[in-house]
Amino acid sequence: MKISLFSESLYALSLDEAVLVTRDAGYPAIEIGCKIPHFDLEMAKANAEGVAGRIAQAGLAVSALSLYDSFTDQETLEGEVEAAETFIHLAPLFKTKIIKLTPGRPSSTEATDAHWQHLKKALDRLIPLAEEVGVRLAFETHMRQLTDTMASSMRLLEMAQSKAVGLTVDFSNLRFAGESMPDVLSAFKGRIYNTHVKNGYIDPQGGWHFQALDTGMTDYLEVLPLLRDAGYDGYLTVECLGADAKDRPAQTVSRDLEILKRYLGQVGWDGTEGGRK
Repeated sequence: MKISLFSESLYALSLDEAVLVTRDAGYPAIEIGCKIPHFDLEMAKANAEGVAGRIAQAGLAVSALSLYDSFTDQETLEGEVEAAETFIHLAPLFKTKIIKLTPGRPSSTEATDAHWQHLKKALDRLIPLAEEVGVRLAFETHMRQLTDTMASSMRLLEMAQSKAVGLTVDFSNLRFAGESMPDVLSAFKGRIYNTHVKNGYIDPQGGWHFQALDTGMTDYLEVLPLLRDAGYDGYLTVECLGADAKDRPAQTVSRDLEILKRYLGQVGWDGTEGGRK
């Protein structure tokens, strides 16, 4: 099984510092957060080769370029699509096949047909480019966005009409939404192109609280065998959020890596290399 670290876990550090911490913690790969303080659009246009070179020099693979898009607003849609196109074109430079996207707000319960129609316009632009470049667009199951539930994420897949589009399944986000993990893995089998692995809980007021990977609403001893049996062969990407990641970033990402490795050993899913193929 391939393991990666989402660089958002290290937003308390610069990108160069985050790359070195990722390496020193023992992660073989990094998912690059494509916004300030890491790899934002301005840096992508000005110095992509330098960034890719430093990551390669550190001995890390790039599991995904991770975008924070919003394709639900007509006024900003053109700029958002153009930015996504920029990063899709850069995927070969970083030797990655995965572009993680977010659809944008509002939540699926608040969304109108217009929000979905704007997203469809973006897909119509991005899918041909993804197919041409040879990458997969992995939309995240993200809280308070269009793909915040199993049903709304399936709506996106049905709308896309291309295997170039799949999901970044964030198990914790879907548990916050009340979804069953066996149902999730059954519904999305074959369309999970990336994962985010974190844990925590949601309080009665709807607030999010992020904790160590072995503490919270998501039972990874349940999730991992289901994911393995579904034939998933992509990355397990650790995402550390909350006060621990802000105050003790290096220690926190090391902690959750050790927990994930322990879980993989417990379920018999070994082979945690994740370097370049």
